Amino acid sequence: MTAITLNVPNQEVSFFKSLARKMGWGYSEADVVRTKATSKEKALAKVDHAFGQLRLMKDGQLEGINAEDLLNEL
Repeated sequence: MTAITLNVPNQEVSFFKSLARKMGWGYSEADVVRTKATSKEKALAKVDHAFGQLRLMKDGQLEGINAEDLLNEL
């Protein structure tokens, strides 16, 4: 499984949520960060997302990348 982050206009959020449901893709409301969120809320959402990714990796549902490969891609 791979996680993808999309930045979409606020008026299109409901369309993408509907598309995700129709395609059988999973998402969490905690992953939906609105631009009107405070910087603290955005930071907490990112930390929550990171821990969610770690849980998925631990459960074998998401494949991680080692730091050396990541740096080589940059």
